[in-house]
Amino acid sequence: MPIRVPKKTTAAVANRAPAPLPSGRKAFYTVAELAVRWSLSERHIRRLIDNGELVAHRIGRAVRVSAANVALFEARCAQDL
Repeated sequence: MPIRVPKKTTAAVANRAPAPLPSGRKAFYTVAELAVRWSLSERHIRRLIDNGELVAHRIGRAVRVSAANVALFEARCAQDL
């Protein structure tokens, strides 16, 4: 589905990347980034997503996991230890 840009917004403003978070953290992580972060395979990360253990979002053809969902997953895993 195409993104609708309000008429008052120029194309240059509509196409710019989102501003980084003030804390320097990322808003979304890729499957590959999480695999490196958690020392797991990308396939394992995708299984966690498919099983509903990790909430992810599809943006076009890409799969991204929000920083909030990463924090929730890490907190849940820390409780299991």
